[in-house]
This record gives sequence, structure tokens and C-alpha cells, in this order.
Amino acid sequence: MHRWQRWISGLSLLIILAGWAMPVLAQSETTEGFHIFFSAGCADCWPYVEEVLVPALQAGGVTAEPVIHDFTRPGGRQLLADQARAVGLPRRIADSLYAFVPRPDGGFLVVLGHVPGPLLEELLARDDLPRKLVIQQPKMHGQPEEYRLWSFTGEMLSFPINTPLDEAIPLLPPPPSQSLLDPAEANLATLLPAVVVTGLLDSVNPCAFAVILLLLAFLFTLRKSRSQVLKLGAIYVAMIFLVYFAIGLGILSTVRLSDDPHFVARIGSYLLIGLGVLNLIEYRWPRFPIKLHMPAAAHKKVNQLLKVATVPATIGVGLIVGLCTFPCSGGVYVSIITLLNAKTTMAWGLAYLTLYNLLFVLPLVVILLAVGNRVTAKRWAAWEREHALALRLWFGLMMIGLGVLMLTVVISSGGV
Repeated sequence: MHRWQRWISGLSLLIILAGWAMPVLAQSETTEGFHIFFSAGCADCWPYVEEVLVPALQAGGVTAEPVIHDFTRPGGRQLLADQARAVGLPRRIADSLYAFVPRPDGGFLVVLGHVPGPLLEELLARDDLPRKLVIQQPKMHGQPEEYRLWSFTGEMLSFPINTPLDEAIPLLPPPPSQSLLDPAEANLATLLPAVVVTGLLDSVNPCAFAVILLLLAFLFTLRKSRSQVLKLGAIYVAMIFLVYFAIGLGILSTVRLSDDPHFVARIGSYLLIGLGVLNLIEYRWPRFPIKLHMPAAAHKKVNQLLKVATVPATIGVGLIVGLCTFPCSGGVYVSIITLLNAKTTMAWGLAYLTLYNLLFVLPLVVILLAVGNRVTAKRWAAWEREHALALRLWFGLMMIGLGVLMLTVVISSGGV
């Protein structure tokens, strides 16, 4: 096994562990209270906080003392991200100044931007507000022209600055149900096609074909009943699914710690393009030293375990294959995960991640169910070996195209 391949496989395990541990550690640093965040580079922010925001909130009945943070200082962006996550504020709603305010009526108010003081006082005096509410005035200089309201469901509504709250509040949609999978955060139009297309394409990439061939070899070595073949084959497929899902969960949990999700998504797209270029290089120069293949040493170990054909050995085969094929087939996976991080909530991210991995193992399931037709399976394996380089060319072009599409259309449409 090449040193870089061992390093990437080991890194996959570290990502899983880090992704599970780091959000817990980050959340432990978040404190409750009346928190205000702004950048020290914003010349108008501190005067607004001192002369307008805090006096207006106090006049509206907020008794908690403000804790003010410069989110450009070390740890500031992470604390801001934790506060936003705690109240359910999505990443797509952002500004240069944030205030997370427990209301006197027991609800919660998020103030974004430079909202006029009288408007805040009028808002806090009302008794018909949604349990959680965002109010935003995005213009930093000059006279404000509009304010925006969001009740944590549907789209943010914009109103001319002179619109009375008596007219604006009734137009807000009812608050969402207490469901983790709020349809308003699903971003179905963008993410569902992206997940389905990339999951299906990744399932037939050259590295995934190596997994399929290993499954065929595994099934052909078994001199057992069909029921036992199906049992061990199902364990193998389940292990591939679990390993890939665990890697994806670790990556998703880790990249969510970034304060700039769209930057991370761009990095994922560049990674996808770079790996696509490597596929083209291998097609043009097959002897190029860096190859996106499953390492030979892993093949050897897998072949040893295949001869045992027990449940523990099958689990080991699935674990090794899942980890060792990630370095070569993970480019599409990482790019779609960074897109999920930028475009939806953690709950929806997990749902999409599950769908992606189900699609990724779909060809394995099809082969397993068709195991009785060994002639067809052998023809498939022979076809793959004959067209391996052509597949790498096709997949490399597809990876580059997807990366460019994400950079120019999907990510940029989110306001990067």
C-alpha cells in the first residue's frame, strides 16, 4: 500500500472520531444569556449597540445583562455558530450584527443588523409574537428602507420600514411543528437532485466497481446454500453502507464547525475537480504513480478473509473495503457533504446522507439479489476489466463537470 493511501485511510478513521467528538466539545463552551455579536471592523456597530440596541431592549423589558463578543476574535465565530445552532437560526440568514435575546414573554428574539430602536420597543411590547422571531434591518448606512421578519418557518418576509407591525405580524406563517425535518429547511429543489444524481453516479465509479468485483469474488468462493450466500452478502453490503455513512457523518459534523460553510463547499468542489483531473491523467498515462485505486495490500488481506467465509470475516472484509476505497471514490462524497453543510440543517443533512449511501450500495444489492446468475455476473466482471480505462475517463470528466456545476450554479446561487 502506498504511504499516501495509508495516510488517507487512517485519516478517514480520525475524521469519524473527530466529527463525533468536536461538536460536543464546542457546545460545552456555549453559555446561556443575552449575547450580542459583531465585528470590530464595523465602525457603526459599537455605537449602534451602545446607543440604540441595548437601550431599546431594556426599554422593552429585557432585564438580562448583555454579553458582547467580537466574532472575529479567536473562538468568536464558533461561539456565534453555537448560539445560532442552539436557537435554530439557519446559515442562509446572516448579517454583520447578531443579538440573541430572551424575550420578557418567554419567547426568543434574534436581532440582525441595525434595527431601529423604536421598532424594537414596539415589537417587544406586543403579546402576539411567534415563540421565536427574527427581525432584520440589513442596511448599515443611511436611512433604513425595509425591515424583515421570519418566524422560523417559510420564507423571510420583507416590509417597507414604515409598515406598522399590526400589518406585518399577521402575515407571518404559523410556527413550525416540533419536527427535526422541517420541510422549509429541506432545500429539495437543489439538494434532492444533487444527492440522487451524485449517489447513483458514485455507485458505478471505477472504485465502486472494484467493490462490486470483490463482492462477486466473495460470492463465487462460497460453497454454501443460497440462503447463507444471501446472509453473508447482506452483511458485506451493510458494512460498506455503515463504514461510508460513518465517514460521511464524521465529515459532515466536522465541516459544520466552520464559520464559512460556502467556503468549505467551494473547497469540496475544487477537490472534486482535482480528483477528476487525476482520473484523466491515469487514462492518458496509465503508469502515473498516483492512482486512485484500492491498495494492493488491502486486496491481499481481503482475499485472505474471503477464504474464511464466516460472519466476523465478512464484517472485516466490508470494513477494509469501505475504508480503503474511500480515498479513491470519496471525491464526489466529500463535495456533496460540503454542499449539504452549506445548504441545509444537520437533521436534513443526515437524511440526505442516508439516501446517498443507500444509492451508493444499490448496485451491490442488485448483484446480491441476482447471485444465482453467475454467467451474467462473470460477463459483467469481464466487461469492467476490459473497459476500466474508458470508465476512468468517463468518471473523471463527470467529476470535473460536477465540480464546475457546483461552483458556478449550485453554490453561487446560495449567495456566496
